[in-house]
Amino acid sequence: MDKDILQGCVNGERLSQKKLYEKYYSKMMAICMRYAHSRDEGATILNEGFYKVFTKIASFDIENGNVEAWIYRIMVNTSIDHYRQEVKQRNIKELDVNVYNQHEDSSNVISQLSAEDIIELIQKLPTAYRTVFNMYVMEGMSHKEIGESLQIREGTSKSNLFKAKAKMKELVEEKFIINYKMMES
Repeated sequence: MDKDILQGCVNGERLSQKKLYEKYYSKMMAICMRYAHSRDEGATILNEGFYKVFTKIASFDIENGNVEAWIYRIMVNTSIDHYRQEVKQRNIKELDVNVYNQHEDSSNVISQLSAEDIIELIQKLPTAYRTVFNMYVMEGMSHKEIGESLQIREGTSKSNLFKAKAKMKELVEEKFIINYKMMES
């Protein structure tokens, strides 16, 4: 990244902000879409994230820092913050459920889906499941870290991941059946 653009962002220059936004829009939108219900919600999260980028850019080490990694972390944290707000607004209560071992299906249906199909399926997950799924599978966080970040119990994180995987399996199978029927016609 051109240090002049970053310095321009520090100085509040709109053209520099536009260049930074355009450079990272696609990658960061993909991250936000993993957490969102819809494209509109993903765009809202993205814009909230870039607002944070532009208001905090003065604290970024332009000389030694990795701007993409820094923006990525802001987008993930903004997505998590968005989830927390949604939970508060809905007043969702924790689910205290036992976690059972999940049996993996030997079929490799998911390999036949495109990245867009997979994101579409992730977006269909309920908010709590989708958030834990993303944090665990995509971000590589532990259940303890997820619990602390979302202010839920570790067992709730495990339960939500189990349910997310079960729901994803169901959605993948539905998608596969629909695609198969379309190919037959």
